Order: sequence, then structure tokens, then C-alpha cells
Amino acid sequence: MQQTPHAAAYKFLYTGDHEMILYATLKRLHLRPAHPDYEDYLQEARLLFPEVYVDFPDDPEAKPHQFLAYAQRKIYWALLDRLRRDRKQNDRQEDGDQTTLLEVLPSDDDILDAIGQQDFRRYLLKVIGGSGSTGEWRFLVGTLIDQLTADEIAAKHGVSRNTVYKWRRTLIRRLVNHLTPPEKFFN
Repeated sequence: MQQTPHAAAYKFLYTGDHEMILYATLKRLHLRPAHPDYEDYLQEARLLFPEVYVDFPDDPEAKPHQFLAYAQRKIYWALLDRLRRDRKQNDRQEDGDQTTLLEVLPSDDDILDAIGQQDFRRYLLKVIGGSGSTGEWRFLVGTLIDQLTADEIAAKHGVSRNTVYKWRRTLIRRLVNHLTPPEKFFN
């Protein structure tokens, strides 16, 4: 059975310590394992290797040292081009004055009004405000009005997270009982 060029390239790459050229190339580009895109560039190098294997003018199996030097240089230049392209794209995104963009964006209140959730919030506050406990009220106000997480609500009121989760459970039970019509409660 004849091997495809890609299969032969990967077989060559993973034979012995040939894969070390990929790590050496990344090191030469000053990409360390702690870099957030390290794995992406390593995978890109692995994907480039078969193309370089096919493009080599001689037989890579016959001249492995020359091929490895050739492959490292080709992969280095390809990854360097990608690094430059990525940095150029990031630079374009970071520059400019974002205040004009932020002024154009609708506020949270505008969005809530547009989708009708502001009325739903008021309704929930009325339901719990009239019959709910203090904890349920604190949870509802903390999540809907102040946009706080359970940890932040717990810190604000000096209670544990478990207490905040208990408030949430009782609030959900109360809302299910209040919002579900009795004829559909058991269906």
C-alpha cells in the first residue's frame, strides 16, 4: 500500500526527535508554552510540515539533516508571517477612539425596554415585594437591579453563598407557585 505524501510527512515528523524542529522554531519566534497562542502556533506548524515535506526538492528520507534545516526555515518564515498578520490585526482593533462607538451603543435600559423585560422586572418585584421574604427580596434586587453574582450578594449582605442559593431556591419556588396556573401545575 502506497503512503500519501501527508502520511509520509507525519511519519517522518514523529520519527525520532524530528518534532523538535517545531519547538525550536517556536522558541526562535519567542513563543513560549506560557504564551496564550502557543498551542495554536504549534498546531499551525504541524499543519505546515506536510506542505514543506512535499516542496523539498530532494528526497527528505535520503537527506534528513538538510531537509530538517530546510523545514525549520520554511516553517519559521510561515509562522513569522502569521504572527505579523495577527499582530497587525490586533493593532488595528486596539487603535482609535472607542468613546464614539460606546455612545452609539444602546444602554442596558434601552435594550430592556425594547424587549419588554423592564415591565417583567417590575412585575417580579411586585410579586416578591408583597409576599416574599427579606432574603428573596435581596436576591431579586441583587440580581435584577444591581446585576450582582451570588458571591457579591453574599458579601454585600454578610451571609454565606449557601444562604444566597437558599434565597434563590425559595424565590424560584414562590415564582413557580405564583406564575403557574393551578390547572397546569401537575401537568
